Amino acid sequence: MNEYYVLVPKSLNLDRRLSIFPPDFNFNKEYCYYFISQLVINLQYQKTSEKDLKTVVKKFVSMCSTINQNIFRDYNKYLEYLYKDFTGEGRLLWRNNYKKGKCYSYRLPDYYWGNGELELIPIFNQSLLKNIKKHHIPKVQRSVKQNYNFVIGYFDTKRFQLDEESALNELYLQYQQTRDYQKYLSNAVKVMNFKNGYFSFIHHPETDGRLHTAITQFPKICRKYLKYDNEKLAEVDLSSSIPFFLSYLLSNNLTPTNLTSVINSKDIISHYMLVESSAKPTGKEIQRFKDLVLKNELYSYFSDDFVNLPNFEISFKNEFNIPFDGDTDDLRKYSKKRFLSMLFAKPTDYKNEQTVFKKYFPTINELIIKFKRKKFRDFKKSEWHKKLSYLVFQLESHFMLNIIAREINNKYKRKIPLFTLHDCIVVKESHLEIVYNQMKEIFVREIGYAPNLTKKIWE
Repeated sequence: MNEYYVLVPKSLNLDRRLSIFPPDFNFNKEYCYYFISQLVINLQYQKTSEKDLKTVVKKFVSMCSTINQNIFRDYNKYLEYLYKDFTGEGRLLWRNNYKKGKCYSYRLPDYYWGNGELELIPIFNQSLLKNIKKHHIPKVQRSVKQNYNFVIGYFDTKRFQLDEESALNELYLQYQQTRDYQKYLSNAVKVMNFKNGYFSFIHHPETDGRLHTAITQFPKICRKYLKYDNEKLAEVDLSSSIPFFLSYLLSNNLTPTNLTSVINSKDIISHYMLVESSAKPTGKEIQRFKDLVLKNELYSYFSDDFVNLPNFEISFKNEFNIPFDGDTDDLRKYSKKRFLSMLFAKPTDYKNEQTVFKKYFPTINELIIKFKRKKFRDFKKSEWHKKLSYLVFQLESHFMLNIIAREINNKYKRKIPLFTLHDCIVVKESHLEIVYNQMKEIFVREIGYAPNLTKKIWE
């Protein structure tokens, strides 16, 4: 690690304070930036009733002395200097009084936040970098090392190029529209983490089965500023992924695949089969559902009905922060959100959307409702409905991770770097066509047909 980037308000202007009121000790400005950055970063985890700038930055952040001392031994001198109320300058830190059993907590005064825009500052002090590296270790789960180690190797900081300044500018423009400062802050931290090569790998085989990485967490609007080997990245996206794997699950009795061998939660598939035997969807319905998915028309199929549901205008505005103006693309996005929310929600929620779905697919709807209402393991009753999402996501992960990503990695002997993004495979632009064709071939070989795949360059 030759450098490390920290996140601070653009309006901080630490140099002004240092020039007018120079410290009376050997001052390391980079540690000061690091400490302030930790305050900024931890604001994303503070619970607030409102997400606006004024509310978020008023929260105090607990900073324990043992943590500070591990990073920098003379941290107390810095805190005293930053807390000192200089005439005409004021304090750079506000502090909550000490309470027994709790650490001191701090926050930056409002005037140092300005309009809330953040920037990255590089740190080069090797002693400080060594301590930071020691205490900021990204989480890599053992199951990932055991099963998906081939993916980890592609996360190489020397091969990634990130235009972090443009990415942060893009996020700030988005914040100016949404006024959601906590989201802006959270996304800015993700940009900082990526710039620092802080790559975590999380996998939950018994729930969603998905591999969560720095790529899956990276803000969507910033993807165009990310390159690999100085080349644009691109994705092959499995359109309508959730409905596609649901249709595959529904029609599995017609295919040779043994689902018990691909689902991590073995008892969930047995549980599903038990419910299916008592609520068998008709073959005609399953085929119609599958046809709509393969034509990429499923979400649009419900659009007219969703528009006529009670409180549509209010619901649409709450979802997108704009009134509905008749745009068909926006309506499709809305229909997609409502359909997927209904699919994975409790049977008591999204009743109006359920009525629409039942109108066209009554026997499939009956199976889904029965499955979500059926007692399962030691799950709380309030969580029985989650079984469906686990089942479908694990199917998706099996194909995208265990079959497609692994096969491409092995076939091309690591000459095609790739990353999974849930229902997408991300590669360099020059490899896009190869991977697109390979994915089609794999799906046809595995299940007899291919989903609707789309190609998109990150630009």
